[in-house]
Amino acid sequence: MTVAPYNKNAQKFFTQYQSLTFEQVHSHWLPHLDNVTGLALDVGAGSGRDALALAELGWDVVAVEPAVELRRLSESATAHRSIQWVDDFLPDLSEIRKLSYRFDLVGVFQDSWH
Repeated sequence: MTVAPYNKNAQKFFTQYQSLTFEQVHSHWLPHLDNVTGLALDVGAGSGRDALALAELGWDVVAVEPAVELRRLSESATAHRSIQWVDDFLPDLSEIRKLSYRFDLVGVFQDSWH
């Protein structure tokens, strides 16, 4: 997969991702998060919507987004929260593996409109 379209159209993708709430996209599994926090990994974090929602629920979040222009917008929008942004790619996630973190939640989320 190439990230070129995500860089070229970063604002469009950012706006599109933000058009749905975390709750709208993930309502089917949100009850499992009741009173649970820890360290979360959001792979393909896009606009940071999900990373931000998790941070607001008390999670520390590592957000992976390989498209630099999209990540730049997302970092700016989430700068006030406990989110560590990382430039990395699936399938290896070599930068994440270097961190040697143990995650309590790993999300590789895809919105339904893709």
